[in-house]
Amino acid sequence: MKSRAALRVFGGGADPFDVFTPQTPQHTDMLKALTLANMLMTQRQKPRSVAAGGIKTPAASNMRRFDQSLPMTLLKAHEAVLRTFIPHLRAHDLSTQQWRVMRALAESESLDVSELASACSLLRPSVSRIVQNLESRNIVQRQSCDRDSRRSLVSITSHGLELIAAIAPESEARYQYIESQFGAENLSGLYELLNELIAALDSAAPPFGSLSNEELPAD
Repeated sequence: MKSRAALRVFGGGADPFDVFTPQTPQHTDMLKALTLANMLMTQRQKPRSVAAGGIKTPAASNMRRFDQSLPMTLLKAHEAVLRTFIPHLRAHDLSTQQWRVMRALAESESLDVSELASACSLLRPSVSRIVQNLESRNIVQRQSCDRDSRRSLVSITSHGLELIAAIAPESEARYQYIESQFGAENLSGLYELLNELIAALDSAAPPFGSLSNEELPAD
């Protein structure tokens, strides 16, 4: 996984000395005074009404709790799974997106960039860059389409297939690790539930204003 710089949450009890380095004793005294004043002002503030599980604000009183946000939960699960697969892919100088493209091409005779982007759930410009990188390493190849000269088809090379065959046991070992941590039945059930969720939301989203509690802004 990409290394990430730690982000400090303001208002979460952060030590002000961590975000400002005093240059002189006068700066230090001033900063301590400001910190003390801030603490006193915070203590004098009237507490807001608290709902079960957190502070209730007017903007969020009718909103689902953030720790039950479906997009955030799915994103966290996605990142957790990727962290499991990144080490062995990095050992082969591959990113998870490059591996995704290779897997899609290994199960297809050939795809154009748009089809490949759809199959891999990636943006077309990203796929174009990935294909260019993999082509320079003789992992994929491009050729013109016989039926449409404007269309370029991408396919996996024999070297690419050999690389997939070499990585496959490592990938399966990572899946087995996930099963050992999460449970084989849980993982199987998760696949089913996620596929059901995708199918249920596969159609176009309802336009704004068509659901309850949605009001179109006044002209």
